[in-house]
Amino acid sequence: MMRYGFHGGSWLCGPGAFFPGPLGWVITLLFWALIIYLVFWIFKTVFAGKSGHDPRPLDTLKQRYARGEITEDEFKRMKSELS
Repeated sequence: MMRYGFHGGSWLCGPGAFFPGPLGWVITLLFWALIIYLVFWIFKTVFAGKSGHDPRPLDTLKQRYARGEITEDEFKRMKSELS
């Protein structure tokens, strides 16, 4: 007699459905961990640039000052404008 359901050996549901035994549990947990990780990664990627804080202009300003392209007074003025 063939039983269906979570404990009945259906191939459509349940941990270990495709890989029986402890290996099936491990593969199922790894699969769902990967799915959850991808959801958070996509969320972070989509909304990461929305914070409005971009440290790169200040880094660029520091590099220009270090190379001698701008004077100390210009550096201070531009830094205060960026802040």
